[in-house]
Amino acid sequence: MIAIPPSVVDGWPAPAANPETRGPALPIIVLTFYTLASIVLCLRFYAKIRISHSVCAEDALVGLAMLPTTGVTIAVLLSKWEYLLDRHVWDLPPKMYRPSNVLATITFVLFCLASTLVRVSFLAFYRRLIQHQHRKLYIRVIYATIFFAVGLSIAYIFGLIFRCRPFKASYDFNPPSFRPSYPYQCANREILMFSGSAMVTVLDFWVMLLPGPIVWQLNLPIKTRIGVLGMFLLGLLICVCGVFKTIYIYRLVHTYDESWVACPIWIVSALELQVGIICSCAPSLRVVARECLKRRRDDLACRRVRQNWGSGSSSSDSPLAHTHLKRSIFPFHTSTSHPTHLDELDFPNGSSFDV
Repeated sequence: MIAIPPSVVDGWPAPAANPETRGPALPIIVLTFYTLASIVLCLRFYAKIRISHSVCAEDALVGLAMLPTTGVTIAVLLSKWEYLLDRHVWDLPPKMYRPSNVLATITFVLFCLASTLVRVSFLAFYRRLIQHQHRKLYIRVIYATIFFAVGLSIAYIFGLIFRCRPFKASYDFNPPSFRPSYPYQCANREILMFSGSAMVTVLDFWVMLLPGPIVWQLNLPIKTRIGVLGMFLLGLLICVCGVFKTIYIYRLVHTYDESWVACPIWIVSALELQVGIICSCAPSLRVVARECLKRRRDDLACRRVRQNWGSGSSSSDSPLAHTHLKRSIFPFHTSTSHPTHLDELDFPNGSSFDV
């Protein structure tokens, strides 16, 4: 909350007996995308553990990111169900002002942690993508981006928590005066949020566009190269969420009706994290889908072989039949054909890359 002039408070209508609220959009959107994020994260670890048999740094980072993302999701739901932050500020019960301020600060801190972990997981993946190539400048750019992202997150967290002197003044903008009753100095929380959101959104665009030059130079057919690049560009959905969040925060700067205007910010903040996790798991989803299709194809081939054996057909003795049977018995058989998938990328020096 911010200090509200008495003239503004005097112009507010009386609290309504049946106040206007934002409706059910918040829990529906947030819970839907949280469920999707949970499912794709489980599929990612399934692909890593059961198919690729390797868990990398970016997997651990995105797994850790799910913890504060869960906290943000719970906080966003509580903002509507428990703290009533889906209505106009004049309809908000006075006892809710202080706890809602505390909830907002906790949510912002968790959001910073989760978004930074997701961002660094992308960068760790880019670093592994070029581990067999001699691109020192590109590697330095990746590390510099990681340090900047972590440093920005730490600065943002400390700025939000310690924005007031004394510390307790951050949570004392409560009715009837809507300002602390003692001397205080505070930085404008909304301005801090807007500047931080704008910087992070620009950083997200940078992170999502960073792998473009490297992917384009991979030793792959042009169609496959475009497909791989398009999969990375899915991450621009995170940037879209960041843009909308920045716009809503800008509106928040110019209003005293914070609880009403901030409701979309709660939604987009949770959505940004959940979409980030979904996009970071996109390559692994492709691996799982291809493995499922391969198993289905091998199962059908095995059935045809058994039918041929049962009918006494001589085709069961053909090399092709034995090949299909072998693949059905050993479902993780690896093809030696030219790789065209993200987990089988070839680099110019002949090295391969496992997603």
